[in-house]
Order: sequence, then structure tokens, then C-alpha cells
Amino acid sequence: MSHCFSRLLLSLSLMCLALLSVIPTTFADSVSATNTFVSASQADYSDFSINHAPNNANGSNPIETSTNPNSVYAFGSYLGTGVYRAANQNATVVSIPLSFDLKKDSGSQTWLRLPISFGFFDYLAKDITEGELPSSIGTMTVTPGFEHHWQASENTRMEGYLDIGFGTNFDKNDNVAIIASGISSLYDFTLAGQDAVWVSRLRFAGYSEHYGKFSDQFAVLQTGVDLGLAPRWQWWDLQVQPRIFAVGYWYFNELRFISEIEQDTIVSGSYEAGFSLAFSKPLGGELLSVDRIGFSYRRGDGLNVWRLMFSFPI
Repeated sequence: MSHCFSRLLLSLSLMCLALLSVIPTTFADSVSATNTFVSASQADYSDFSINHAPNNANGSNPIETSTNPNSVYAFGSYLGTGVYRAANQNATVVSIPLSFDLKKDSGSQTWLRLPISFGFFDYLAKDITEGELPSSIGTMTVTPGFEHHWQASENTRMEGYLDIGFGTNFDKNDNVAIIASGISSLYDFTLAGQDAVWVSRLRFAGYSEHYGKFSDQFAVLQTGVDLGLAPRWQWWDLQVQPRIFAVGYWYFNELRFISEIEQDTIVSGSYEAGFSLAFSKPLGGELLSVDRIGFSYRRGDGLNVWRLMFSFPI
């Protein structure tokens, strides 16, 4: 029974991992934060972008991979799918977001969240094209929680969530406790005769190897505007609308972005702008729920990143 379960998890993970073979990835040492950390109903877990590690005020990395290697996977569900490096190992992390409707009425909705991530040590996306499969699952995180959306006023929607779970490193038999929370506001308005939404989000996540003390944590504030454009067209039974957006990110720690060429970029904030096509109903049904397709460009303090999106971008 356990063998069948492991094979099922491996198959699901590889389906997501296969997408990486056509998307450029970057490497991050001792990762403990991410810019792809969003609400379940508008999650961009399918988006691909650079990930990062925090730095303290003097610019040094506060998380040493030799003493804190769990950072590479503990936030796996919030990092997004990507390839990371820690403790002299490459770790490919695959995130699988799951959510289930609990309650819905005219003014609010509640979900049961079940973000899951899997990590494969020393296994890269290019290995798929060479026909190689990982021999085992190296890490796993499961962080169940609740998410609630409600209508605060005629034009303002609010979102909040709380996740509490665990992470396991099967190679070392290490376990960590994980907590994550966030609050968001979405304000609908009209700009130049077109529909727009102003989004602000504050998010926190942390994990602990020992009771009562965080081993690592991060927090990020982001705010931006998503604007619809006038031309719309019908595609089969879908209505398609082009949209543009701009968003700023401010981190409560400076962040070190590390690229494949080993050139560090220290970032305390960044800005992003992009274009997307929004669909009147999700593509792929309940399984994929792709409600947008688009791309964006992000920069700040020397950082330059292109991002491919399959959901609400802010």
C-alpha cells in the first residue's frame, strides 16, 4: 500500500516537474522566502520565477546551509516549483496546491487549504529530457489550513488565511513545524472606463526545528494594480480579455538572489509589470483551473527577471 502511495506521489510530482524543462530556472542558496506566495483561490504556484534568501542588515546571509539546510524545503509550498541549492546539494521542489470548498454564500467563501510540496535531491529538469527519473522523494511538506474571503464593502474584498503543518527530510529523518499566514485587500474601481483592481497583500511564514523558536522566517508586503483593456473577443465558449498590471514588492529583510553564474544581487524591493489574457472561465476544469496566461518583467536593485504566469498575477 505504501509503495503504491509513493508511486502516486512521484507521478503527480513529475507531471509538474516536466514543465520546468522548458522554463529557465535559477538557483538560490538556503532559500527561505519567495515572491510567489499567494492566496489559494488566485495562487500562482504554476508561475515560474526567481526565488531568494534573506540577508540581515550588514548584508551577510543569516542562514548558513551547513547549520540550517532545512530552509531549502520547509517553505516548499510557498516557494513555487523551482531548482534550489543548499548544503552542497541541488533540490528540485515541486509545489502542488490543493483546496476544497467548505462554505459559500453571497458575501463570503471559505476553503480548506492543503498545499503540498515534494523535493528531489540532485535531480534537475534536464534529467527528464534525458529519460532519467528520481530514485526517491527527498522531502515533503504538508501545510493544511483555512482561507476565508469576504466582502468588506461594496468595492472592497478581503482575504485571509492561516496554515499550520510540517515538513520532513526523508534522507536525514528531520522534521520541522511550519506556520504561514496572510491578509489581503482587493479594491475594485474604474480607470479610463475600464475595470481595475488594486491589490495589497501582507504575508508571513516561519518554521521551527525546536518548540517555541523560529529557525527561519520571512515577511513581504506587495501592492499593485491590474487593469482590463477595451478589446475583448470570443474564443469558442470563452470570453478573452487582455489585461496589464504593475506591482511593487517590499521585503522586511534584504534578499540575496543568486543566479547560475554565481553573481549575487542584494534586493530590498522590486517592481514588476506584465501583460496577460484573462478567461471568463478557467481552462483545464477543476484539475488545472488556469484562468490567465501571461508574462511579466521584474527588476529592482540590479535584479532582472522574466516570469511566465498562469493565474492572477498580483
